[in-house]
Amino acid sequence: MQDPVAVLPSELVVLIFRKLALQEIVQCMSVCKMWCQFLGGCAVLWCTIDMRNGMYKGQSAKGNGCDQLVTLLGDSANGTSRRRRRGSLLLSSEVQENNDDVRIITDADIDAIARRAGPALSKLSLDFAPYLSDDGMYALIHNNCINIRHLDLQANQTITTHALEALVMSLRNRLEFLSLRSTEIDDAFVQMLLISTPHLVHLDVSFCRKITKSAFPLVDQLSNIVFTPPADVVALARIIAEQGDTAYSRALFAADTASDELLVTRKIDDRTCLPRLRCILAAGCGCVGSTAATRIIKVFGKSLEILDVTQSPVAIDVFQHITMCVDWDCADGIEPLKLQTLKLSNMDSNVDIDTMQRAVVPESSAGPEHLWSFQDFALVAPNLTSISLGGKDSCITDGMVVRIAMNYRHLLSIDVHGSTRLSHSGLAALGENCTQLEHVDISECAGCDDRGVVALVGGCTGLKSLNIGGLHISDAGLSAIGDCLRGLEVLMLDSCLFITSQGIRSMVSKFCESGCRQTLRRLSFAECYGVAVDDAAWCREQLRPNTHVTGNSALSFE
Repeated sequence: MQDPVAVLPSELVVLIFRKLALQEIVQCMSVCKMWCQFLGGCAVLWCTIDMRNGMYKGQSAKGNGCDQLVTLLGDSANGTSRRRRRGSLLLSSEVQENNDDVRIITDADIDAIARRAGPALSKLSLDFAPYLSDDGMYALIHNNCINIRHLDLQANQTITTHALEALVMSLRNRLEFLSLRSTEIDDAFVQMLLISTPHLVHLDVSFCRKITKSAFPLVDQLSNIVFTPPADVVALARIIAEQGDTAYSRALFAADTASDELLVTRKIDDRTCLPRLRCILAAGCGCVGSTAATRIIKVFGKSLEILDVTQSPVAIDVFQHITMCVDWDCADGIEPLKLQTLKLSNMDSNVDIDTMQRAVVPESSAGPEHLWSFQDFALVAPNLTSISLGGKDSCITDGMVVRIAMNYRHLLSIDVHGSTRLSHSGLAALGENCTQLEHVDISECAGCDDRGVVALVGGCTGLKSLNIGGLHISDAGLSAIGDCLRGLEVLMLDSCLFITSQGIRSMVSKFCESGCRQTLRRLSFAECYGVAVDDAAWCREQLRPNTHVTGNSALSFE
């Protein structure tokens, strides 16, 4: 049998191998010298590097898969050397003992991939790689990986801000997606990012403990920012200039002949110089509050579609502040925001909705000065389809939910979990007005009971995900779920203390009759003490084999 790589047209061979994951391509390179040379020399196969959890998993620890990554891509691309490079893909001794097939990505691996991919690399995802350091970032720059559009470097505490600055500047006008969740970046880095990446559309700085409201200054404040790169960034800028990219150096750097320093000279005159960000995720940033959320809307409101500031000190009056961000004095009327998803979970409860109703909206072309109402916010952000307001001791009340339901009848997703002041009246309003809802989380809402659940599922029959864990519902609520919902995919009933085995089995039987059996992917009723231990096994027999069912364990009753 002839070698398909030698017989088939190279274009067809590339299309075939592009269907494979990186690890599989690496394994194919060990077939023979011809395959190694062909696959290693085809840069288009290395344009997407997606290393979820920063790991590889090979078939064995004897040289297959992950063990060959550095060997094949690095010094032995010609197939002549099988020398293992020092420090490549090693786990700690504890993990190594438990699983010899798993290797964690290191700087040596990034260097090998960067030398193989070069300018063809467009996506690099390393969402958890604790062994990476600045050397890995500099390897991307030195190997001319300047066309990366999607960069994911989450959960890494060892890469310094200096190295990230150098990498971001080398990507400059090309970077579109950037995730730096749980890293050590600070306000100055975010400011530099905003004035250096005009095509950025997705920014994730969640759980970055050094980020404060100063990371998101207003436009007039950005115009006064002068960024002074550290010495290593300056050196890299000179290297890039020596490689012929003089336009980049002229655009972002200017030599100070007196002090020989390089300063960013890009001037921010208006919002057209800033990136048109569509998604900003800043969840878990303890110093990012209502002020930062308001500034983000003020600067990026014309393009922003998703804003997530959950687990941050944001007060409920942020709705009022967002309303004030638009120009109410515009002769042509206000220009609505494009915001579609707003996540504000765990908000401070110092201000309630009734206090907000007494705030004053300035005089506008639409009418005289008047008291603020939630309808004003709906007028400013009419495209909202997903809203998250839940959290421990949430300040969300029936009045707030009723206002949301009446002003956003096209709502697709709502999360008000932990809202202890929410009752069946709020759920009834959702069921009556928001009939297109697909995802609802009302878990731990202690004031909700069967009446609210029956009203909700009776009106929102297209629900795909429903979390009612911890509610005071009985088998009557389960019966309504089984009768009304036909396309349910996820149902969470954890800690519902008043449901019984009879209610669970009756609901599942209705799922099998209505066709919901074909769509249900997850069913959980853990810590429901009225449900027997063997009910989970019975549900698994009735539902599809790939449906994940979680029930009570024997330990739950001890």
